[in-house]
Amino acid sequence: MNNNEQHRNDADTQIDQLKELTNTSTNVELAEVLGTTKNTIQTWRRRGNVPEKIFTKAKQISQNGGVIPPVGYVSLDLYEVEVSAGHGALVICEEKSSDIVFSKAFISNSIGVNPNNVFLMPVKGDSMCPTLKNGSLVMVNRIEQLTGDGIFVFRFDGQLMVKRLQFSKYGLNVVSDNDAYKPWELTKDEIASNDFQIIGEVVWSGQRM
Repeated sequence: MNNNEQHRNDADTQIDQLKELTNTSTNVELAEVLGTTKNTIQTWRRRGNVPEKIFTKAKQISQNGGVIPPVGYVSLDLYEVEVSAGHGALVICEEKSSDIVFSKAFISNSIGVNPNNVFLMPVKGDSMCPTLKNGSLVMVNRIEQLTGDGIFVFRFDGQLMVKRLQFSKYGLNVVSDNDAYKPWELTKDEIASNDFQIIGEVVWSGQRM
């Protein structure tokens, strides 16, 4: 056996170990779970080695109970809103369910966003009723800047909010769909300050009738 064959055998052994850790059986399934491609796995075989960080990721999956979404689906992170020391923050929900899965094709084709760029969070309060009820679940597409009007998750003055933002001559109109809440304005200076940060755009919602 030459060195190339030995390297491939070593890599095949490592890939089998990865499949055992992630409860997968084919290279396609393994690539899906690890967030890579089948061609990358073939590259590992040619080089005779799997990067250590890949094993770290596989072990994390194993430690989480090996719960893996089916091929073609993605498990989305569920965040809760936490306000601490005057700074609103999004934190992973400790009771996150790995069963919150969506079809990648649905997110990509029907919603029109990258499945790897979205997360879920609950809506708190009634300010966006009837569009978004208290307790409804929204899918948020991470963005860094506004490109148009819409419903956004943003941080301002230490609070995280879900509101409708509309461009105006002086900055942004902040609108609640519930008429009981009056619109207010963010000036251009406030938008440019460190007190304001866009988290993402709400692209889908689910709620009880």
